[in-house]
Amino acid sequence: MLLKIHPRYTRELVGHQKEKKLFEKSYFNNSLQHCWLLEGPAGIGKASFAYCAARSILALNKPQNNKVSLFSKIEDKKENNNLDFNYDDKNLTHNRISENTHSDLKIIEQLNSEKNSQKKEIIPVDKVREIENFFSKTAGEGGWRIAIIDSIDNLNKHGANALLKILEEPPQKCLIFLISNNKSNVLDTIRSRSRILKFSELNHIDTKLIIQKLTITEDEEELRKINILAGGSPGKAIILFNNDGLIIYENIISIFNKIPNLDSRIIDPILKDISNPKNIFGINILNILVTVYLNRTYRRGLNLIELNISEDEKQSQDKFLQYYNIEDIPSLWEKIFTNINLSLNFNLDKKQVVINFIENINRLTENNKFIESN
Repeated sequence: MLLKIHPRYTRELVGHQKEKKLFEKSYFNNSLQHCWLLEGPAGIGKASFAYCAARSILALNKPQNNKVSLFSKIEDKKENNNLDFNYDDKNLTHNRISENTHSDLKIIEQLNSEKNSQKKEIIPVDKVREIENFFSKTAGEGGWRIAIIDSIDNLNKHGANALLKILEEPPQKCLIFLISNNKSNVLDTIRSRSRILKFSELNHIDTKLIIQKLTITEDEEELRKINILAGGSPGKAIILFNNDGLIIYENIISIFNKIPNLDSRIIDPILKDISNPKNIFGINILNILVTVYLNRTYRRGLNLIELNISEDEKQSQDKFLQYYNIEDIPSLWEKIFTNINLSLNFNLDKKQVVINFIENINRLTENNKFIESN
């Protein structure tokens, strides 16, 4: 079963309570900045935070329009300086936001193709200019108008300049959430006009709670492994579930378990998995999981690993650290990462990508043998 999750369907915010309190303080002190830049690793809940915040504020615009108001006693909640981020099935505002039909909420995000579920890289500048038109109109329900850009990393120079123009002269009662997975992609001029909220990976318990709620799998052992591989990112857990991530990771473990005697025959299982039409993430899943494996190997070398995926993983990583120096890991990762990105940019053959992956490991083995012999 393919799991499709969008942040606007988030029913409750798990974790990130410090960021929520900072936002609430600004809201209830009447000092809400017009633009909030939500920074942190991908898949940890930044967009979910934005949708929950938008939902809670827009539901306060006209609570009498809802069958059941956001709060049983709105005045009491205001006194407590607490915004309720939970989803209410009977709240009309919540329902319209989940269906993306609320007149005072504008969403700008990467486009999905019907034939290819992978997202396109660039958000067109015309989409950003739609925000300016959106803010030029009167709020449909007499309160805040809110825009969410997910993510600002995918704006080109023209899109970023169009956004900057909006931020320089923001209208009254407008609120913009900018999602960023990499702060280096954000212009300093945009950062200086935004209130920055920095998000970190969730802890192991919160990540498990979220993926349990998503019913990714009912198998406890699969759940345990996905939780470890996700590394505090429920979004990564969804990607792994949708793309046979556990099977591919086991194949990666198997490859490293065969060092230093690697040959091209061992690529068949992993090539079969990443070439499966049901694997909507394609070769990217190899990129993610090799990064996870090498990162965990590096951490194992520093005695920082607390939870093992399997005994095979521990054995292969211990073997890696016997043959190679821990300092070799970053350069090996960079070579593999570069090759995979080249294949993505130029649509190269997947088989050659996996062969290059094996050859990079073999070259490292040969280099180490040369150093030892001298």
